Amino acid sequence: SGIPFDEPAKQEIFNELSKDYISGITFSGGDPLHENNLDEVLKLVKEIRISFPEKTIWLYTGYTFDELKRKYNDYKYTPFAPIADEWLTRWEIISMCNVLVDGEYIDAERDVTLKWRGSKNQRVIDVQKSLAEDKMILYCN
Repeated sequence: SGIPFDEPAKQEIFNELSKDYISGITFSGGDPLHENNLDEVLKLVKEIRISFPEKTIWLYTGYTFDELKRKYNDYKYTPFAPIADEWLTRWEIISMCNVLVDGEYIDAERDVTLKWRGSKNQRVIDVQKSLAEDKMILYCN
């Protein structure tokens, strides 16, 4: 459910991001990388990167970094595979983020002492360092 994301909602985000004391934006809730969200999230992330390159972008997803990277690598050379486009789009979105909190929230692994995540299986990943070193680098433990 939720509310529709329309031009006034987008303008409100950009107005908030223009404030000096706002360090960035977090994409969460449902899943920003769900196939129904990909096109709009990609457009929004691109616009934020262009308009506010100094702001951080955090993204929460039920997908894992390893799964996203593997699927991207599997499909980047098969442009006619029907599923390829959505995995390429997911990776494009991730590559513009600063921090990725990956993995589904699992109630049985809930831990309120963890920073920026709700369950022990989730990881907080420094995306840009991970891309630069071609391996997963944690933002925090």
